[in-house]
Amino acid sequence: MRTGIWGACFLVLAWTATVLATLPALTPLISGRQWWSAIVLTVAAVALTGVVLRVVRLPEVILPLAQAAAGVVTLTALFAPERAVGGLIPTPQTVGSLLVLITEGRAEIDASPAPVAAIPGVVLVVALGMGLLALVADFIVVTVRAPALVGLPLAGMLFLVLSVNDQGIGWWAFALAAAGYLGLLTVDGWIRGALRGIRPPPGTDSAPPLLGTLRRAATAGGVAAVAIVLALLTPLAVPGLADNALFRMAQGGVIGDDAVTTTHPLVSLRTQLAADSQTPVLTYRTDDPAPDYLRTYVLDVFDGENWTMSTLRAGRDNRVGDDRLPLPPGTPALTGDPVTTEVSVAGDARNVDFLPMPYPALSVDVPGEWFADPATQMVFSTGGRTRSLGYQVESLRSRPSAAELADGGRGTAGVDSQYLSVPEGVDSRVAGLARSIVRGADTPHERAVVLQDWFTREGGFTYDLRPPPMPPGADPLSHFLFASRVGYCEQFAGSMALMARQVGIPARVATGYTAGTEVADGRWKVAQSDAHAWPELYFEGQGWLRFEPTPSSGAGQGTASVPSYAEPAQERATAPDTRAPRPDADAPDEGAEQPEGDAPEDGGAAAPAPGSGADSAGGAIDAESLRRTLLAAAVGLLVLLTPALTTAAIRHVRQTSATTASARARAAWLGLRDEAADLRVPWSPAESPRSIARRLTADYELFGSAREALWRIALSEESARYAPHPVVPLSLPADVHTVRRALRARLGVLALIRAILLPRSLLRLPGVLRRAVRVRTG
Repeated sequence: MRTGIWGACFLVLAWTATVLATLPALTPLISGRQWWSAIVLTVAAVALTGVVLRVVRLPEVILPLAQAAAGVVTLTALFAPERAVGGLIPTPQTVGSLLVLITEGRAEIDASPAPVAAIPGVVLVVALGMGLLALVADFIVVTVRAPALVGLPLAGMLFLVLSVNDQGIGWWAFALAAAGYLGLLTVDGWIRGALRGIRPPPGTDSAPPLLGTLRRAATAGGVAAVAIVLALLTPLAVPGLADNALFRMAQGGVIGDDAVTTTHPLVSLRTQLAADSQTPVLTYRTDDPAPDYLRTYVLDVFDGENWTMSTLRAGRDNRVGDDRLPLPPGTPALTGDPVTTEVSVAGDARNVDFLPMPYPALSVDVPGEWFADPATQMVFSTGGRTRSLGYQVESLRSRPSAAELADGGRGTAGVDSQYLSVPEGVDSRVAGLARSIVRGADTPHERAVVLQDWFTREGGFTYDLRPPPMPPGADPLSHFLFASRVGYCEQFAGSMALMARQVGIPARVATGYTAGTEVADGRWKVAQSDAHAWPELYFEGQGWLRFEPTPSSGAGQGTASVPSYAEPAQERATAPDTRAPRPDADAPDEGAEQPEGDAPEDGGAAAPAPGSGADSAGGAIDAESLRRTLLAAAVGLLVLLTPALTTAAIRHVRQTSATTASARARAAWLGLRDEAADLRVPWSPAESPRSIARRLTADYELFGSAREALWRIALSEESARYAPHPVVPLSLPADVHTVRRALRARLGVLALIRAILLPRSLLRLPGVLRRAVRVRTG
């Protein structure tokens, strides 16, 4: 009993350390506090199940299964009680509901930056992960008795937080995690010393037992406190340890001749938009009465799913100085109104390593060492991030007219061909959709305006910072264009840029801020909610120009604005209808708009969206139905075989735990007795081993190897009971198997099925557990 109590105490400590290490660390990642209760209850169910089962000495091989079952029952009661038996016992419908919630939670986590809304799906995903972490901690701390190793999964949880949250975790959260871990190690040392009988040498400790315990606790606590304080203070004194290097490394950056690392621009964008905060990021003063956007990053590479930056290189040739900034390739001699913008980054804003500035810029006056990318005019630093920064930008406000753009050249010789690159894996329907939208538009400028107009007016899109979750395995681009048509600026900008490339217009994505809100004469404030993404399209003779496909209504990005040159032209009022059909339209291939057999230039217009045709819809439904059926069948089979797996586990542990001759004999005899109970073979504890062997041999006609094996088992049990030095052969496990096979062959298939599915030996489970412990100790 003492060992079971030690194990129970250890498990409680492991649970406490897990909670102390994870809940405070997860707080910056999930909004609100209501999610705590589900996690605490799940971990508590796993931990308390281990406590109870260790006190009653359940074999260790069954513990994880029982704890996992307790965790599943808890999650069922919390998230799907209406589909469970008695609100607790899961059914196939319960499993289906939980899987749907898990899918929604994963989609929310993937689509939203921290802090993620605590919707049921997110809470379920986190609670499930914490339950698994509790199982791992239980196994490492109590079963393996290696509590020091539990620091690995706990540290992994902290690293996860640091990799997705650039603000890191608070010192108090780290201190709690460290205190829980060090407390676990301290108690482990006490328990090991107590079990081994280690005592202080005589005469060295004259204090009463209680005072001695308190003194040892104070010593351990003092050592732990010093270690925690050193761990908190050391990063402040060592350069490089106090920044968010792990976050930047996890989110990805750009590396050149000199290291340039930054948060992924779209990750930063999602974080600021999700905050929906009016907290100022920067303020600026300008002599432009209608200032344009402040561009920070340019994403020119599309990999089929995400837009990223090309590698940036920082060298002497592109260091920002007194000279003018280089003009991007393909940009003509700039003309327009000169603009001076004085920018002041807020002191409590995020660290700045790329400068938000108007485009195109002529020069920038900024303290420190900064570099300008010649291809995009991004201005960046390699010397770490800076707060409370002020700088001045000289730029030109070019306002080309729609007529100038329409009369301009139609070539793309001025820019790199990468701006027309489209990965092979992109859904072919997207190109068909793009060409169907711009059909009838003659010039690149007209095609760009028609595309923009389709996103903002004709396409039926909805702006939402929390779009609905995608089905598992769905392509984000196709899902946005053909299924949901719900998203925010990232989806609008990326989709228009890709479709512009597919109709022959060089394009890329820019992120930064809209003009913000004017707060005084010539002074503007930019808040986190003004973070934005938009496409930049190239026109020969004019260079790179921004467009605005994101809705600017109250339901959209409120401070977004459409440039004058991008407004729909009046002459388009009489042009053919260029609106692309909704994916759920009856004729998505535009068959009604063209003569039969007249195919569009790409071989087909926009393909029907998933679910618009009978085949695709039926296939999706059939696949989902098959998945649910297979899942229900697997769960049912597992439940059906649980008794058989439990009995097999008990017998295996009983045999492998027997280390002495008496224990091996006893394990074989009990295994034979349990097999007789499962097969409904009479067995009386009043009979001697020889009497039972004699009766079984006669009643079930056991001959040859089966008879010899039965008698070896019986004589070994007799020797273990009465002989001072038992003689037990090593073949007993194989002998039990031989007798079991012979009895099953004699009794028939029905008795075998009944023994497997409804083993009677489990009715004596408490006695089995007590005997298993006695067998283990010999």
